[in-house]
Amino acid sequence: MSDPRAQYWRELAESAGGLDRREFVRLLGACLALAGLDGCVRRPRQPILPYVGRPLQPLATEARHYATSMTLDGYATGLLVESHAGRPTKIEGNPDHPASLGAAGAFEQASLLGLYDPQRARTVRNGGRRSSWAELRTTLGSPAMSRAVGARGTGLHLLLEPTASPFLLGLVALVRDRYPECRVHWDAPLGADGSHLATAALLGKPVQPVYDLTAARVLLSVDADLLGSVPFGLRYAHDFAAGRRPGAGSGMSRLYVMETAPSVTGGMADHRLALRPSRMAPLMRALAARVAEAVGAEPPAQATELPGPIAAWARALGADLAAHRGQCAVAVGERQPAEIHGLAHWLNVVLGNEGRTVRYIEPPLAPVARDTDLAALAESIRGGQVACLAILEGNPVYTAPPALDFASLLGRVGETVYLGLYRNETARACRRSVPGQHYLEMWGDGRAWDGTLSPVQPLVDPLFGGHGPAELLAALAGATGEPHALLRADWERRRSSGASWDEALQRGAVEGSAAPAVPVRLVSDPRTAIARLAASAGDEGTIELSLVRSNTIHDGRFGNNPWLQELPDPVTKLTWANAAWLSPATASRHRVDTGRMVTVSVDGREVTLPAVVVPGHADDVITIALGYGRSPGGTEEGVEQVAAGVGANGYELASSRGQEQRPVSLRVSSDRVDLPITQEHWRLEGRQIALHATMEELRRRPAVSGEQRRPLTLYQPEHPPAQRQWAMVVDLSACTGCSACVVACQAENNIPVVGPDGVRKSREMHWLRLDRYYAGTAEDPVVLSQPMLCQQCEKAPCEYVCPVAATVHSPDGINEMVYNRCVGTRFCSNNCPYKVRRFNWFDYNAEVSETERLAKNPDVTVRARGVMEKCTFCVQRIREAEIAARVEGRLGGPGEVRTACQQSCPTRAITFGSLTEAGSEVTRLWEDPRGYAALEELGTLPRVRYLARITNPNPDLPGVAG
Repeated sequence: MSDPRAQYWRELAESAGGLDRREFVRLLGACLALAGLDGCVRRPRQPILPYVGRPLQPLATEARHYATSMTLDGYATGLLVESHAGRPTKIEGNPDHPASLGAAGAFEQASLLGLYDPQRARTVRNGGRRSSWAELRTTLGSPAMSRAVGARGTGLHLLLEPTASPFLLGLVALVRDRYPECRVHWDAPLGADGSHLATAALLGKPVQPVYDLTAARVLLSVDADLLGSVPFGLRYAHDFAAGRRPGAGSGMSRLYVMETAPSVTGGMADHRLALRPSRMAPLMRALAARVAEAVGAEPPAQATELPGPIAAWARALGADLAAHRGQCAVAVGERQPAEIHGLAHWLNVVLGNEGRTVRYIEPPLAPVARDTDLAALAESIRGGQVACLAILEGNPVYTAPPALDFASLLGRVGETVYLGLYRNETARACRRSVPGQHYLEMWGDGRAWDGTLSPVQPLVDPLFGGHGPAELLAALAGATGEPHALLRADWERRRSSGASWDEALQRGAVEGSAAPAVPVRLVSDPRTAIARLAASAGDEGTIELSLVRSNTIHDGRFGNNPWLQELPDPVTKLTWANAAWLSPATASRHRVDTGRMVTVSVDGREVTLPAVVVPGHADDVITIALGYGRSPGGTEEGVEQVAAGVGANGYELASSRGQEQRPVSLRVSSDRVDLPITQEHWRLEGRQIALHATMEELRRRPAVSGEQRRPLTLYQPEHPPAQRQWAMVVDLSACTGCSACVVACQAENNIPVVGPDGVRKSREMHWLRLDRYYAGTAEDPVVLSQPMLCQQCEKAPCEYVCPVAATVHSPDGINEMVYNRCVGTRFCSNNCPYKVRRFNWFDYNAEVSETERLAKNPDVTVRARGVMEKCTFCVQRIREAEIAARVEGRLGGPGEVRTACQQSCPTRAITFGSLTEAGSEVTRLWEDPRGYAALEELGTLPRVRYLARITNPNPDLPGVAG
């Protein structure tokens, strides 16, 4: 009788096309070896250390968290990266890092998708052929290279993005040791030197302001989006929100905002003034004169005559600042000219804010001088002084002003090397290109805005064989050793008695490494110093142009990230495009409406794009978000195909030196397009959705939403409460509308993107959306942002219309979706008054690449086509916590479960917990008199309550704008 096992192997071999037992076992061993790579990704060869707050030896199925940092605009933000079986799946904030305090913004969270982007570059190229890193390294260190650039490196130039990394700056110094006359240039397309010029002229040295918004009772923001995506923005939003909750110990703070286009910060203002760029400086001069009069100081500038309403604004603001000496702060955005920065620093010093609400530090990021910027590099190339140019990241061919003609200049350089994640416009214009590394693949370090030293450790080996800037700099310097060894040696050499290497990796920050405050004093003649900083005024009779970074794709570096392309802009709710923002008055004068195509011309160059009418925008100004209009590069490896052709390129209108005020012309077309704007899809305007009141109204009537009572119902009595009853409270006084929660929900719950055509058809899949509502006038609106998610109704209208019981209620109060039952009738969506249920029209995951699948959260089902899906209060996190508590033989405690949106929120606007936990934060807020339920008159009994938005206007200033 034959051995049944032998028969089994023969049959298996026949089914496998002749695969014998020996070959099968060999392949099986290979598969097991691959399985050891943890999900088809490789852990770094050097030891990386998990975050200290987690167990060091979790089960194989448990997630591990590692601390690292992401650098944007040169500054580091501390993060925690969740890893399942060796693959990063979620990015959260590091509670031990001063720049995040446990929160994570949209850019930081969406950067995870960039790690797995299948369109990243994978091959080292030399001209039109494939090359290798070894060949490039040999070339850079060869005698021929030394002869080409000169023994002292006269012909060698480096172009980097501004960085505060001690490690990279040390490697640059090593290159200069080998080539003393090598020149280093910095490419900062959105950067400006106004603040550094102002502090150098007014305070005697270039210093950087760091604001303490917890101590500021009055805050003036001059085009400074402190609560948005600026460096340290997460920390500023956290500190600002702490003083905006009614009933706070020191009273509610007050926010004034002067800006051209509405912003996240402007939406939170108690008073907001929309000004064209050319009128910012006159108002600041008048404000300084008012403050000088109040404090008995010499005015720093000659005040000019202002129109009546603006003059009244300046008077009231000046009096409020003077009344809060040492408890106020004046912040100016980086795009503003040096004069305005100088006036702000003068105000902070004269008002006694220095050392209290504002401290000055040595800039962690070296100022970009005129002889080290991109324009200086262009002059060197034209002069024939550049034999070899190495460009490390960035995309200057795309972002450089057209007057530089940088793409043509690269053709004049004998040897050009580009290192970056993609084969972008710059890589295609260079002779050699090297695939770069994502920050989750590299070793490094950085500094936060306040100077805190922040290590960068990889979660995986490079997925596509990329190389980091440190490797290219080391090759140029002739240094041996891998980046990990070089970084460790550099770290040990620089560190004092602070944290050890292991402690720094585990914490994600070096405690006590923030830059110390630098005492400052005004120069003897501030008036002369500020006069030297003044720029010429713009023509009052023309339309002005304002070029700004995109709220969703920054300067264009995130253009290939579908999560961010589909993320609605916080102001316009526009996705997958940019537009020309116009005020209602300007649009009416030029007969423009939203979606109308317009052509904006300046200095003989023009850009055509659709218009969007934006309430609260300054008159006679056109605002265009940068980062769009990428040139198509075909379908070759490494080309950013998602970003190609999306929107219009605003960089075509940029000047060669900063943001000078230049008149522009506007030409209106008869063509129009259907823009993918999400605000119009689920209109709830005109109903009791987002409530607001002033502090005075709150004092007179604490229950600002009116009497709250449980409505009568014909439903059966509620089920007896389970051990826990989950609920959420959202404080609209703290919610800035930054959209971090939207990306957090998308990453946590495997929510797909649908593309611009899908958004136009109202088929976006976001489980959580941020609605934006206006009150007041179109010229001076009140802006209200409201997160809208499944309300988890106790009497859910969706449940009793489902014919297959796919949507049911759990004993702990969650409106659940059973995907296997859903047959796609969409009755539930039709019956939902909040319009928060999403139908999976297509199998959006069918065309997802293998690498993108690695970003999926294994704790959450990836839904197939034809089912309804929606928010579940992150039920996977709830059940995980319950199981862990049961295993440990205990009951879960308050605050043990945090939803993804709650965890990411920098202002702590979202509170989640069980109503059965006496004394918990969610129970306390649930009973707050200013709380209300959206559309509560329908009797749905939502488990989500909102706290009405409260503002703190100045009673001496009419026309409250927020």
